This record gives sequence, structure tokens and C-alpha cells, in this order.
Amino acid sequence: MTKMAVSLKSFSLISIMEHSEDIWGIKDCESRFIYTNRAFREFLNIPARFKIEGKRDEQLPTPVSEFPSELQKQDLDTISSGQRVTIIKTHFFGREQKLQPYLCEKFPFYSENNECMGTVFYGRKMDFISFPQYVDNITPSVLALEPPSDLFTAFELKIVFHVLQSLSAKEIGKKLNRSYRTIENYLQVMYRKSDVSSLPEFKKFCSKHGFDCYIPQEFIRPGIQFIKNRRASL
Repeated sequence: MTKMAVSLKSFSLISIMEHSEDIWGIKDCESRFIYTNRAFREFLNIPARFKIEGKRDEQLPTPVSEFPSELQKQDLDTISSGQRVTIIKTHFFGREQKLQPYLCEKFPFYSENNECMGTVFYGRKMDFISFPQYVDNITPSVLALEPPSDLFTAFELKIVFHVLQSLSAKEIGKKLNRSYRTIENYLQVMYRKSDVSSLPEFKKFCSKHGFDCYIPQEFIRPGIQFIKNRRASL
């Protein structure tokens, strides 16, 4: 074994987790918590005196206790497949209890004898990049659950969201239970507010002012969504 390998092996993973602003934790093969860092407690607004170690998801005083079967299934999938599991958690998190999507990943970890000991999980606020941002090589931004300004009404913001998904007035009307002529009339009013005269100009205006990162909260339901597996291990 090389000196570099020995150095890396002796480096404390727990120390990295403890000082990280992102969410980190470790579970055993029975989905019981072995370790969680400070960011995890703040993320779920867990009281400082509450003992997490040895407990399972359903025993925590947090929103994740509503989804123990899904979370524990992902633990088992991670262990049995030896692959990284990626999910999105959407719920009311933190002290302010804001609806926030988080990207979470789980990895299997092994002993020196190559025996799976459980899972390591990592989480952070979900980054978001719209297609115009990708084309223009703009750095991804955090998904916004509050509009960047009060320029548009609540109903107009719903139209903005669907317009930026390239839906037609007819399609938007069906989703919002309005006639397409009503949607077109709203769009004309919104054009005037934005000082533009066409749909392409309106989309550029929305991207420039951050409306392309906004999602009305009613379109995001609390829950957990499985995304994909990738082969990885610790």
C-alpha cells in the first residue's frame, strides 16, 4: 500500500461531515442512524437534546417520519445493489418550515473485509438550471419558491410557469381551467407589465429577472421521488 493510500485511509470522514454545511449521515444495515451532522439537525429542525443515534426514520420528530417505508426501501436498494441511489425530497424543512426541494444521495460503505456496513447519505439544496440558462452558459441557480418580485399576480405567475415550459395558450387554459382566449388576454396584460410585445421577448424578460427559476408552491407536493441509480461505493 502506498503512503498516499495510507494517508487517505487514515483521513477522518466524520471530521469532513462534522464541518460541512451540507447534510451528512450514516445508517447501519437496519436503517438505524449511527451518525448525523449539525446540518442534518438544522435541516429537519430536530431539538438539540433529541438523541438520533439508534433510531429509525419513523421515530424522528420530523417530516421524513411520514415516509419511512420509501426511505428504508432506498437504504435496502443501496445496500443490495452496491450502487448510489439519488432522490429528491420535497417537504417543509428547517426552522422557517419552507417548502424546499433537496437533492439527496445514498452510498453503501464497506468494512476492510468488503462487508457492507450500511449507508452514507448526503444532501443539499437542489440546484436548478433552465434551458435558456444552459444555452447561455449561466451558472445554475437555486429553485425559487417565492417570486422574485410582485410584478405579477398569483394567477399570472401560474401562466408564467407554464409559458416557460413552452405550453401554448390552449394547453395552459386546460391546465388552469380557463379558455385559451382568457389566457391570451392575460398574456397581453403581462406583456404590457413587462414592456415587451412578443412571446420570445417575454421569455427573455422572465429569464433575466429570475422568473424562470420560480415554481408556484402548489405545483410541488411534499414527498420523495426516486431519480436513478449509478454504480458507486465508498
